[in-house]
Amino acid sequence: MKQNVERGKTILIDGPACVALYSGTLRAFGAQIKAGEHLIVRMGRRIPLEAIEDSQVEILLGNFASYSVIEEDPIPPSWKNAAEKILSSSDGRIGVTVLGGIDSGKTSFCIYLANMALNSGRRVALIDGDLGQSDIGPPGTLGLSIVRRPFVDPFNLNPDHMIFIGVTNPYNVTEQVINGLVKLRDKALSMGSDFIIINTDGWIEGFEAISYKCNLIKNLEPKFTVIMWDNEDIKPIMDLLTSAGTKIEILAADVPKNIRKRDRETRKAIRETLYKKYLRNGKVRSIPLSWIKVNGNIEIRGKMDQALKKKIEEIVGSKLVYCENLQNHIILVLREGTSLSNEERAKLTAELNKPVKAMCKGDEKGLIVALENDEGEMLGIGTICGIDFERGTLKIYTNVEESVSSVHVGQIRLDEKGNEIEVVRRNT
Repeated sequence: MKQNVERGKTILIDGPACVALYSGTLRAFGAQIKAGEHLIVRMGRRIPLEAIEDSQVEILLGNFASYSVIEEDPIPPSWKNAAEKILSSSDGRIGVTVLGGIDSGKTSFCIYLANMALNSGRRVALIDGDLGQSDIGPPGTLGLSIVRRPFVDPFNLNPDHMIFIGVTNPYNVTEQVINGLVKLRDKALSMGSDFIIINTDGWIEGFEAISYKCNLIKNLEPKFTVIMWDNEDIKPIMDLLTSAGTKIEILAADVPKNIRKRDRETRKAIRETLYKKYLRNGKVRSIPLSWIKVNGNIEIRGKMDQALKKKIEEIVGSKLVYCENLQNHIILVLREGTSLSNEERAKLTAELNKPVKAMCKGDEKGLIVALENDEGEMLGIGTICGIDFERGTLKIYTNVEESVSSVHVGQIRLDEKGNEIEVVRRNT
């Protein structure tokens, strides 16, 4: 359908949708869209297209997509004030960390600020620290993109560097997330960026969340921290940062009144779109365990100790498929549908004088992994198809073709179509 948009009005597009601009000029988060260009609005996203001049668009709407025309500026005055304050800084290098709750406009503000910085000649890097609703890189990762031109959706940016965490919630991995974001910040600096924007997750409620966010700011040491102000939930973080007497300047930015709220199912569906994007055109690779290091949720080297196997079988019998003596613990692989009793676990620990970690054969299937090179850099993701314990090989579905030195196993399990089944507990 075609729609005329008068100058000064804004058309709000709720995806999935495709918008083609026939005439005129539109602007989205500071990025201009000219006649002849088109824009894809993905599911779960709302994009405001402001008419710089009288314009005509054609809109193709997918399932549950919609659009509306409003007469107000889609960019809140507080966003413009914050961006102007940040960009007027005389510092040669500027770091900006954006905090806020779920669906508070953090990503949209980051896009707007990045575009404003690009327009002023800065060398911009965008770092994505939201494990569950990542835009740069697949879910469960932290991503860095060097931004070279104005953009509307970070989904379309190519990740220049990624760090795999392997879960969708930061609750139990706050230290890894903080360390990962610091590494990405340093990487952006080494690549020549002088304006680094760090987007964060929406976990802000409770003592653990407040402590995590304050430690994050302490370690990142940004010049500015922008807080998306919606309700009193974010106030404890702001108060603690203010009372800490840091040199970080805190700016408040309003949550847009036209922000789109997404339910849990929509957020899951968005993650699944990203899994499929980063697994596209994959194939099954069979990698000898002796060639790689397997760590994370599963640690295995592919070297079974026959003497150890005999000792363990005396306690657990025919349940044992595989065992391995690692530096800090012993890993057992049991037959499908079996488990260790408390008595068996106690006997094993006493006999072997080491903690025991047990899993069943098949527990590895579908787990998402990161494939890394010999420098520890993430090459891409994959999913485990299975482990052949007799032949000592690991089968992974992935589109990574480069040489792999290590495989980091996460806790996210996908089915064969790339749909998220569960986030499993860490192997114990």
